[in-house]
Amino acid sequence: MTATVGLAVGESVVHLPRFQTKRGERAIDLKQIVYLSAQSNYTIFHLITGEEVLTTLSLSSYASLLETRGFIRIHKSSLLNRHYLGKCRLIRSGELMLPNGKVIEVARRKRSSLKKIANENDAK
Repeated sequence: MTATVGLAVGESVVHLPRFQTKRGERAIDLKQIVYLSAQSNYTIFHLITGEEVLTTLSLSSYASLLETRGFIRIHKSSLLNRHYLGKCRLIRSGELMLPNGKVIEVARRKRSSLKKIANENDAK
């Protein structure tokens, strides 16, 4: 079975492919996703509720879809929802502290662009 990811123009819900949970297929509102992280060939959706949803597609499969919807690639293994960037804090070690206190790595080459985007968000 081929898994696909879909998002119609103007929608704010991602229709996820099948993944192993009791609920089967599910849709997640983009505003609920804080960030996505890669784990081998899988992707973990980290939600604002603290829930983590494991899917069977790679992060790059989601990156092409979500980068046009306000998500920022901050590391080869992480995509951050721009909506939460203002609530995050870049710490000296080059990591990003999320609103829930969790710390994720930011690629060295992405730090300056991330600071620039954060400053643009603060100006708005």
